[in-house]
Amino acid sequence: MSLGNHFRVFMCVVFMGVLVGYVYTAKKDVTDNVYIDTVKGGHLTGFSEVTVRDAFNHALTEPYWRYYKAKTGQHVVELSGGISHSGEKGRAVIQFIVEGESTVFTLGAMKFNEVVQDVEQKWTLIGNVYDTWHARQLVYQ
Repeated sequence: MSLGNHFRVFMCVVFMGVLVGYVYTAKKDVTDNVYIDTVKGGHLTGFSEVTVRDAFNHALTEPYWRYYKAKTGQHVVELSGGISHSGEKGRAVIQFIVEGESTVFTLGAMKFNEVVQDVEQKWTLIGNVYDTWHARQLVYQ
């Protein structure tokens, strides 16, 4: 192999290393950040006895947390996972909006099986989440 070929191989290896490092760092920023921690450690209004993390991780199958900044500038923490809702099994996507740099957040949009939920449907699903958490606590007592 000539010196030119060694250089090309070296540059390809360096490029691949940088690319892998970038992808790993980008993934970590999306799934591990302060906004996700804020929501996970917080409480929804009316449900102060358990953190959002504990309630939703008990109720959803394969819960997946991610963060993104919306085009509007809002900090959005999105949680998705499997759950039963209104007698139907499916996948829920729940958004929490974190207010600026604070620890205050509100419940945002929600979908169940790709259908946007209205306010009543959202709170029915949230009630199911906390009912599931309460039922599991009774089993462990």
